[in-house]
Amino acid sequence: MQKSRTKALNIAAATIGVCAAVGATFWVVDSAVAARAEYHISKAVAESADLTNSPRVFAGSTIYSMAFFTGELDKVSIDMLDVEVPGVGMVNASTEVEKVAVTPEQLLSGDLEGTTAELFTRDLRMDGVAIGAQLGITDLDIAHPNDVSPSGGLASEAVLTGTPQGHIDPVSVLVTLRLVGSEFRMTPIELIDAAPDLSLDDVSGAFSWRVDTRQLPLADRAMAVYLSGGSIHFQSEARNVTLTTRELSPLAAPEEDSSTS
Repeated sequence: MQKSRTKALNIAAATIGVCAAVGATFWVVDSAVAARAEYHISKAVAESADLTNSPRVFAGSTIYSMAFFTGELDKVSIDMLDVEVPGVGMVNASTEVEKVAVTPEQLLSGDLEGTTAELFTRDLRMDGVAIGAQLGITDLDIAHPNDVSPSGGLASEAVLTGTPQGHIDPVSVLVTLRLVGSEFRMTPIELIDAAPDLSLDDVSGAFSWRVDTRQLPLADRAMAVYLSGGSIHFQSEARNVTLTTRELSPLAAPEEDSSTS
């Protein structure tokens, strides 16, 4: 009986070892295939959009190779950090496409030209430095009005703190973040902290900003604007999009008729 039990345990241990080895090998191969595709996507996007630096790319899901069976990549995200945009300043930007129909050849090559995506999203993130450049305030800080945690939640208002031109001490104001058609409007509504002799009217102009979001590097006019993680996010989206490599760049404007939304 003891020998039979020992033999069974040895067989079980061997089986587990084989399964672990097969799983590890599959993970290595899957990671290599995904990394190769991501590299080629990054390189192709940089070349087609004349980018100085190649963007960071993530493709697929937890298991990239699943797309060989489903014929669909769950998600492809292309990110660029700290890039200078003329007229806008230093920003972080990303393009994300979801439910991308692909062939096995495209999965291996990373060539997404002509594929279709169920959802196309462009996100532009402007922190205190970028927004401060628009306002002429070099020490601008952007904070959540209610959540003081590092990440915070989403908010349609923000607390701006900085020293406006012509002032000696920093001023804090509460502003609303609104979209009116294609125009973004940042409007002070409350003076939070300032010198005793100052009123909201005295500093309102210094913390006000309006911009037509079609002038920003978005896929279209912004569909949503919100505060998150100390940055103001401008987000646009389109559905059922035929992709071009150039449009995957977080800084490229879309070609006409690329979306049927």
